[in-house]
Amino acid sequence: MLRRITRNKQVTIPKDFMAQLRLQEGDYVDMDCDGNAIRLRAVVIQDFNDDDYKKLASKLDGLKTEPGTECNDSDSARKHLKEMMDKNAL
Repeated sequence: MLRRITRNKQVTIPKDFMAQLRLQEGDYVDMDCDGNAIRLRAVVIQDFNDDDYKKLASKLDGLKTEPGTECNDSDSARKHLKEMMDKNAL
């Protein structure tokens, strides 16, 4: 499908693509350049409410006292937290 790039460097996503991917105005897409192609992927960004932040803070506090857990930097703490979140959804 041929599309023209506007003066503001924008391209319109066709209506049927939007419907197929269940995208709406204001949604986010991940953009990647692969050789001579631009790839867009639909992504879902969930907003955290106050209760979610409290649960996350509780998980972080648990990291401090969890046996066998040593996080010397923020990257290792993030990795461990992600593993915890994958096991038990917030």
